[in-house]
Amino acid sequence: MKMKFIKNLFLITLLLTFPAISTFATWSIIVTNPKTKEIGIAGASYTPNVYGIGAAAPGKGAIIVQANSNGFAKLTGFQMIMAGVRPDSILAKLRQPDFDPENQQYAIVSLSDPTHPLTYTGTQTISYAGSITGNGIAVQGNMLTSADVIKTVFEAATKAQREGLSMQEILMVAMEAGAAAGGDKRCGERKASSAFLTVCKPEDTNEYWLNLVYKRVDDHTPAIAALRLMLEDWKRKEKQR
Repeated sequence: MKMKFIKNLFLITLLLTFPAISTFATWSIIVTNPKTKEIGIAGASYTPNVYGIGAAAPGKGAIIVQANSNGFAKLTGFQMIMAGVRPDSILAKLRQPDFDPENQQYAIVSLSDPTHPLTYTGTQTISYAGSITGNGIAVQGNMLTSADVIKTVFEAATKAQREGLSMQEILMVAMEAGAAAGGDKRCGERKASSAFLTVCKPEDTNEYWLNLVYKRVDDHTPAIAALRLMLEDWKRKEKQR
């Protein structure tokens, strides 16, 4: 009964993010911690609101659908994760023509097999586009300044893992590394104009443990710097509790 309740609540959350169906995302990351069962997702883009490209199923896994982001592909993948379907079967389903996979990027990580994340970059996604996986991490991007963005994000996340940083800090330093490496090639010095950072714990029910979203509000604020300020503000408030 509890699992059904959780599933229904998160399905509602996914439906509420369907306005982001046309989001063109640039770089994103999924990180899992097999010991704590924590899942982290973060992403950034030139678009006004990149939030909604990803979804985490508490204690199960996570999916990101980006480039010409397809909300129904994300919903289908999320439902399959909740049902315990293997990542390779999920990817096979989402590569069916109905989901327009050649215009998508997919990332799927399951806590049942966290060491083998799966990604797919469609042939019609805009260069630079690609992905790197390993250590329970999936990093993917498109419309990037170069391949260095993905490589730098992955290396930063892996280093932060080894140093034992918190999930939220792993995500943040990885996103900062991506911005420093060039970020979205449409953004110039801003690197990105919207960003989000989400941490999901296995006991989450009606909302994620941490969910920070920065939407574009002007033509000059760097989204990753704004996201860092949001995280630091959240940390201060947590210490005061």
